[in-house]
Amino acid sequence: MKNEIVLSKDFQDANKCNPLVSLTETGFALKVGAHLKKLVYIGSLAGIALFFDGCASGYVVSEPTYSEYSRPQRPHDNYIWIDNGWEYNRTNRVYVQRNGYWDQPQQNRTYVTGQWKSTPRGKYWSKGRWQKNNRKGNRHSKY
Repeated sequence: MKNEIVLSKDFQDANKCNPLVSLTETGFALKVGAHLKKLVYIGSLAGIALFFDGCASGYVVSEPTYSEYSRPQRPHDNYIWIDNGWEYNRTNRVYVQRNGYWDQPQQNRTYVTGQWKSTPRGKYWSKGRWQKNNRKGNRHSKY
């Protein structure tokens, strides 16, 4: 019985798949790991930069002029008019006027109209948004 165990162990040892040169002996795994870490780090930074660049507002020296247009008929009595705003065109680096539209008021929210804001970099358009009403009432809205 003891001989069978020894023979079995010898058979297993003989049939093991031993590579000629181990990856850890050559340091290949360490080299690939170091480069892979750098690649992931650089890729992450590039992704974050692209994400924030897509969210950034465009700056202009002066506000563009408004174009007049006719307001369409109100679809229903409970709709309110949302004034026109501006959208930044990154290709041309200019703001393009968006027409206003009718919208239903949102429950417990007041619409705050968009406005031009000035910074040392220039002027940019801050979009209008629905804002939660506070307990004392919202003083920012004209509705």
